[in-house]
Amino acid sequence: MTSKPSLLHLALRERRGLVLGTAVWILVTVVCALSGPFGTIDHLSLAGRFAYWFVVVGASVWGSFLPDLAHAGDQWRRAALWLVYGLGLSGFVVMLNLWVFGIDPAWGFFLYLLGLIIIVVLLVIGFIWLIQQVHPAAAHLEDPPESTARFLKRIPYAQRGPLVRIEAQDHYLNVVTTKGDSLILMRFSDAAAELEKAHGLVVHRSHWIALDAVTGHRRSNGRDILVMSDGSEVPVSRSNRPAAKAAGLL
Repeated sequence: MTSKPSLLHLALRERRGLVLGTAVWILVTVVCALSGPFGTIDHLSLAGRFAYWFVVVGASVWGSFLPDLAHAGDQWRRAALWLVYGLGLSGFVVMLNLWVFGIDPAWGFFLYLLGLIIIVVLLVIGFIWLIQQVHPAAAHLEDPPESTARFLKRIPYAQRGPLVRIEAQDHYLNVVTTKGDSLILMRFSDAAAELEKAHGLVVHRSHWIALDAVTGHRRSNGRDILVMSDGSEVPVSRSNRPAAKAAGLL
């Protein structure tokens, strides 16, 4: 039997954004609170600086994921979302400074903040990229392709997660993810075509599997059986055996 760290891989992929975002949030907050940049060390106590930078850095870090949360694949759409994010965050910081320091808002200060935010966002992106280069495993925990994201929109929100397998049942498909399973009305051939660029494989006329969700392989009565991360067993047809073998599943 061939075992793979598929469950760990899927869990890391699902939590990647949360872990990296939280790490950057905490690190930058601590550094800014201790150093007190932009005059905060002269106007706020240590506790006040922690509170101030906790809010500002939190809004900066989590807001920087806006284009990804909106699944904006088009470059112009991503640029528009980044502009909305930058303007919104700049306005938020201006109003926060008005409340905390009594600094009256001005266009010059607003534009200064906008430029500063752009620089900070680029630094955050570069920091995450650097982490992925130092830890190559993290670089492969990629977001699902646009086709996979589009397919997942067909199932209830509570069941949306990394795909495990898809099984044809008459005119319906049983879609199994790491968060559960659900039935949708769709032809198996249409689903397979839509997921052509996903990290998966059709192994039987009624079964599509995610490669990362395969935890083992066994032979039974001359047939190849794949063991999946949800505990199910999926047969491999003779016609699909070469592709499964080429993918390293057998």
